[in-house]
Amino acid sequence: MNTYTYPEYQELFQDLVNNNTSTGENPSEALVKYTKLNWSRAKRNDKTFKPLVATQDFLKSLNKQYKIRIITEPWCGDAAQVVPAVAAMANYSDNVEAEVVLRDENEELMNRYLTNGGKSIPISIIIDKETGEELGHWGPRPVEAQKMVIGYKNTPETNRPSYDDFVQEVQKWYNNDKIESIQKEFIEKFQSLI
Repeated sequence: MNTYTYPEYQELFQDLVNNNTSTGENPSEALVKYTKLNWSRAKRNDKTFKPLVATQDFLKSLNKQYKIRIITEPWCGDAAQVVPAVAAMANYSDNVEAEVVLRDENEELMNRYLTNGGKSIPISIIIDKETGEELGHWGPRPVEAQKMVIGYKNTPETNRPSYDDFVQEVQKWYNNDKIESIQKEFIEKFQSLI
């Protein structure tokens, strides 16, 4: 399995943008467009992330070593919000490290973490670093954003906005939430597994 540290993933992400491409063998124009858009969103989130007090307290209290393996792709809109937050949370603790793997290069791994039968990303897998045991996972997105996605998918095509408009609506929700739901839900899941 080809893994990246978060800085290595950022470097890959920037190289894709600089070379006007995306991951995969034959990236479509849409994937290239979303990769560029998500690069700017991810950079903004890297700069503005502020851990909540509860997030800080939990991460400081950890007395075992954990790894967070994040399954993602640069073109994923949710990933532009979630991956920087999860990586920053991992970076906040000396007992947690984050690594990133690409979904489409790791089909066997991805297939163990399907969401309603689909390969929704990002997925953050919490691993006991000493034993290598996968304790559980969180993702692909916060509960409220997931409700929006399910609602969109369950609405007949003739009655719903275009995909691009829907993506903008979800991104507005993320912007208004200021990464609080990601932190609260991820930490709550982490706490429940250890």
